[in-house]
Amino acid sequence: MMDETMNRSRGGSRLKIFAGLVALAFAVTLAVIVGSRLSDEALAVLAGAVCGVGAAIPTSLLVVAVSRWRDGPRAPPMAPVPQNPYPPVVVVAPPGGQPGSHAWNTLPPSFGTPVQRHFTVVGGSSVDTEMVAYDR
Repeated sequence: MMDETMNRSRGGSRLKIFAGLVALAFAVTLAVIVGSRLSDEALAVLAGAVCGVGAAIPTSLLVVAVSRWRDGPRAPPMAPVPQNPYPPVVVVAPPGGQPGSHAWNTLPPSFGTPVQRHFTVVGGSSVDTEMVAYDR
């Protein structure tokens, strides 16, 4: 009875190894066929993508390892801090010098006045002498 179980598990593991080798051979053959038909630029892009993924895998594994290490079990604090049963009171008061208005918040008058702006047009017949002024 034990021998049959051992033989089945060996056969299953051999089948898994064989399936893995067949999949690897298929992937390599497909890569060779596709690689021989692609242009040099496309191969360069593909190689860059593969190298980028290869560089990202160890980094992501390191991030996962560090985050699991930080989220590990921690010792409870020595003594609980007594908490105040009342929440803190925050008073927000408007500035004293300005009366409250119910209108829309607008910019102060200094920002609202139009300013004359000068633009230089680049290109054209007379670049150095041409100056255009626009009002807002």
